[in-house]
Amino acid sequence: MMTIFEIEKLIADFYEGKTSVDQEKEIMHFFETQEVPPHLLAEKELFLEMYSSCKDIDNDIEVPAHLEKKLSLLIDTWEEKEKIKKPRLERRIINWQLISGIAASICLILSIGIYPYLEQPKPVLADTYSNPQDAYKEAQKALLLVSNNLNKGVSQLESAQEDMNKVNEIINKQISQ
Repeated sequence: MMTIFEIEKLIADFYEGKTSVDQEKEIMHFFETQEVPPHLLAEKELFLEMYSSCKDIDNDIEVPAHLEKKLSLLIDTWEEKEKIKKPRLERRIINWQLISGIAASICLILSIGIYPYLEQPKPVLADTYSNPQDAYKEAQKALLLVSNNLNKGVSQLESAQEDMNKVNEIINKQISQ
């Protein structure tokens, strides 16, 4: 005889799908033969309703021999259909990727080709000095700065040329000896 605590544990295991057929038989036997506490009346109704179609739980339902073969064939045909559908789907995805790539390339080429022909505002040169004498003085300053920097570069070039000539003389002496 099982205690209420053991039955409650078995019912909890049943709801979690952890009971065996024998344990379910014990629960059913308890509900059929014992006085059930009020908090388990809902479970009693559930079990009696679930197992009302089976008068004797010990009798197993016989499965027809050809049923397994039919189920196997059905599963195999479904598997074949999925294998056929999968490559089609992959081809469709590849086709869409190819088409979208080509469309993007065409859009890029068109936008690059049309860009030079778009009308762009041309910069308008404006006078920065209203007095020509001031403009002349600023231009002289700028040209003087450029001239000084150019002269520095030329002097450094002359110095490098002298060094290069010395190295060439040394090399020529070494070669001729």
